[in-house]
Parts: sequence; structure tokens; C-alpha cells
Amino acid sequence: MALDRKIAYIDLTTGEIETKPIPLEVRKKFLGGRGLDAYLLYNHTKKGCDPMSPDNVLMISGGILTATCASATARTHVMAKSPLTGLLGSANMGGFFAPELAWAGFHHLVIKGKAKKPVYIWIHNGEIEIRDAGNIWGKTVTETQWAIRKELDDEDVKCAVIGPAGENLVRFANVMTGIKNAAGRTGMGCVMGSKNLKAVAARGTMDIKIAHPVEALEYNKRFIDQITSAKVNQTQGTLGTPFIWGATNSWGGIRTRNFQYNQCENADDIEPERIDEICEETMGPYHMTGCFGCQVHCRAQYKIPSGPYAGEYDEGPEYTSQGAFGGEPDCKSAVTVLTGNHLVDQYGMDNLETGSIISWAMELYELGILTSKDTDGVDLRFGNDEALLEMVHRIAFRKGWLGDTLADGGVQASEKIGKDSFSYLIQVKGMSNLHSDERATPALALNIATGSRGSDHLR
Repeated sequence: MALDRKIAYIDLTTGEIETKPIPLEVRKKFLGGRGLDAYLLYNHTKKGCDPMSPDNVLMISGGILTATCASATARTHVMAKSPLTGLLGSANMGGFFAPELAWAGFHHLVIKGKAKKPVYIWIHNGEIEIRDAGNIWGKTVTETQWAIRKELDDEDVKCAVIGPAGENLVRFANVMTGIKNAAGRTGMGCVMGSKNLKAVAARGTMDIKIAHPVEALEYNKRFIDQITSAKVNQTQGTLGTPFIWGATNSWGGIRTRNFQYNQCENADDIEPERIDEICEETMGPYHMTGCFGCQVHCRAQYKIPSGPYAGEYDEGPEYTSQGAFGGEPDCKSAVTVLTGNHLVDQYGMDNLETGSIISWAMELYELGILTSKDTDGVDLRFGNDEALLEMVHRIAFRKGWLGDTLADGGVQASEKIGKDSFSYLIQVKGMSNLHSDERATPALALNIATGSRGSDHLR
């Protein structure tokens, strides 16, 4: 059965579901993915709406080449008005969800309203159902996906889900798929949580129509040759995105202690080669994995080697995890980086935003702006690994005054904390900066200043 590109409009308040083909003239202008999502957001979101109100419209989509033979087209895009910044909210993730959504009959979902109780959306070969999610509300990212697969009796179901952070309306909560793939900026998981939407599950066997399949395969072969021959991709396929850590740190490009310094000293234990050693020790020599249709395989698999989470499986860490749980808080333990990475993956939180806001709180604590009363006794000094991981947990569950305050993001937290705290906050348009010193890479500085969604290294 051939598939035309379709949009599903889902109203969680009324339960109404409507499907429409994407008009050809719209496809020609916006293609798909982020471009078409921006068009839909503009046309379906009321001016001045509260990002966490039922009026905020959530888009989930794949690109125009998703689920075809085209290489590196696995990205799932998520868009809504951001609860973190109040601006354009846009994030995307790798994995296998967008191709499965396309095979299930849809390239775009437009979700509005709010369910009376927790629900998830089930999409299967052109059919859409809103199902009760009461039994999976409260579960972690991995637990949620396996619970849905068990309920649907199909291990091949792919899911886009939120964890406890999204349920608790942490304003920088992610939408997640698989173990590690995160739509991780601007708080799209918070928008899902505000709608009582725990997950979207998809399974499909429908065909994707390609006008010129032979020519498409020939072009894609040339593209794959370019990808696999590039040395940067070969290195990523060995060490993942952390491969840039060492060089960036050596030339003074790593933010440390909330940007008090631009080099992380004595950090051998969190160098990419050390992270790779742990991955190989715990998962064997073939520990790199990847996304649908991508030949790079830039994501490592590992088990935490020691500590309270010893033996827990995860993927990564990314370069941003090294910064979030290594350089920024000045914690120089590989176990801490791997554990912090695991916690934000399972809770469904933006690792970059989480690490940045905790490091900011650490500086405020050392300056006396935050006190032990504010932290409920947590010794929130730089370099305190236990305090760092404790705050990850507290933010995800809005535990204590400080955990609840930081869960609203830096700008809103600074208004609550007061005492000149905003002066120490590293952000642009309400979103935390990448864990790099922009002075080392002027092009990054321009990108951060002009990014459509706030401080950004990917726009």
C-alpha cells in the first residue's frame, strides 16, 4: 500500500482526531520536518498563549525523506511555544521514531488541548487511538517504552515519551525515544506533560512512495561514500561526540565553574579516551551504535562501573554531558559524568540546561547568595559530585525549595532567588549556553546571538 504524506490533528480535550493530506503547495514551500512544523505552529497557535495551556499546539514530525533509503534522515522534530523561553520551541532527536511514524501513515502530528487524565497516543497503519496511561505515569523513559510495548504485545513499537521531569513540568524537560535520543532543548517534554500526554507510540508496515527509486539509490550511495570517508565521522564512530573535548579544552574552550574559567584542569578521567575505555570494559569492543539509516554510529553504549547506579545501562555520553557533569560543576570523575548522563536520560531532562543551572547554583552558593537553608543542607560547592547528582534528582521531582525553583529555568529562578543572582546566569533569550567558551570559536558566538530559539549551537 502506497503512502501519501498526511497530517493527523489530535485534540486531547475532546478526543477528536482528523487526518488530512499535506497540500502539495505547502510541501513545495516548506518540504517537511521543522519547516512545515513552523508553518503549522504559526497557523494553529493563538497569539500570547501560555506555553503550558491547552491552547499551545505541539507538533511532532519527520522530514520529507524520513523512512526512505536516504541516509541520515532519522530525525524526529518536536515544536511548540517554549515554556522555558516563551519563544519558538524547537528540538529534534535521532533514533527510530520518525521512520516508524511515517510507516504508520503520518509524517506530522498536530496535538492540542489537554487530556483529563494521563494518556498516550497509539498510531498503527493509519489508525489513531488515545489510550489510558495511568499505569505508566511516573515511570522512567526506558520503563515507559517497555511498558507500552508489553501492553501492545509488540517489541518493535517505537515511542516518543516523557519521563518524570516532563510529568512534573520541569521547563527544560525532553521528549525522548530509545535510551538516549533526546529532543532536548526548549522544554518540549514540559509541553507534553502539561497536556497529560505521556507518550506517542507508533508501529507501521506501510510503504513510502519514491518517484525515482533507482536514481535515489544511486545518489544515496554517493552520499554514504562521502559520509563514511570523512575523517571527522570516522572519529565520531569511534569516540562519539566527546572526541572534541580534549582539543577544545587544550585551547581554552571549555567553560568551568559557571564560566569563571575556560579550561578544565586535571581532567584526565573525563577525557574521551577514558570514557571509551569504560564503554569497552563494560560493553565490549563493538559498543558503538547509531540511528536509523546512519552509517556514523556516533553513540557509545556503557554500563556505569561503580557507585549507587553500578551496572545500569545507558548510551553516550555526549560532549554536552561532559560539560554538564564534568567541566561546568568542576567534577572530574568519569563515573559522575556517566551517572549524570544516565539520570537525565531516564528522567527526561536537557543535560545542557541541567548542568548549567546547577553550576550557576553552585556559584551562588559559594558567593553566599544561596545558603544551606535554601539547599536543604546540600553542600552545593563546586567539585561536590554527590551534591551535583542529588540536585539532578531534586530538579526532576521538584523536591525542596531549590529543586522546585531551578526546575523553572534560570531566568525565572533568578527572579525568585533575587540578590543579583541574574548577573551570574549564563544564558541568551532564557536558554543556557553550550559548555564552550565562545571566544575560542567566534562563529559559535554569532550563532548563539542570532539563534531562533535562544542560545544555541545547532541553529
